[in-house]
Amino acid sequence: MAAITAITPTSRDPNRASIRVGGKHIATLAFKLIDDLGLAVGQPWDEALADRVRSAVAYDKAFRDASRRLARRAMSAKQLSDKLRELGHDPATRQRVLDRLDELGLIDDRAFGQALIRDTLGRKPAGPMLLRQKLMQKGIDSGLIDELVHQATQDDDQQEQDAIAFARRKLGSMQRLEPAVRKRRLYGQLARRGFTPDTINAAFNTLGDELLGDA
Repeated sequence: MAAITAITPTSRDPNRASIRVGGKHIATLAFKLIDDLGLAVGQPWDEALADRVRSAVAYDKAFRDASRRLARRAMSAKQLSDKLRELGHDPATRQRVLDRLDELGLIDDRAFGQALIRDTLGRKPAGPMLLRQKLMQKGIDSGLIDELVHQATQDDDQQEQDAIAFARRKLGSMQRLEPAVRKRRLYGQLARRGFTPDTINAAFNTLGDELLGDA
């Protein structure tokens, strides 16, 4: 029966090793995976062990693919899973990788969503509908979206103040427009920033004559 004849650290990465069976290279794996599999020189090589090694190789490749992409930018679990699918990794392997990354704290949809909301609000005022849209585009779970958006926009007074501040900045470039046109365009801009109709109407009531261009 064939057996493992060598487990040798690779020259490029001492944390990984080449596995040889009967003198033939079979796979390269991280030492942690080799330990998890219980591989050792002299161990008999059969089809069951070969299947386990093949599964470990698939996981190892997917994990490295995922790690490289996370090193470039933060991603949600859904975004990362979709990327791994595009690279040809099977569903079971993708889930193993996501579970491991979650254990290591390398993917965290809550922290990712909170950071996205902070970044969005840091650029321009935004209402709950826009925040929800941005989180949905990143594949965040709908229940978590509800929670994160509620936390960020539960202060109605702050939402109104943000809408007013945004409107005042825009009004300066609209003075030549008729009041009705000015109001319609401003309403559309506020709506695209995700503010609700109630918030927009409250802001308009506060703006009063400013909105009409009479201030």
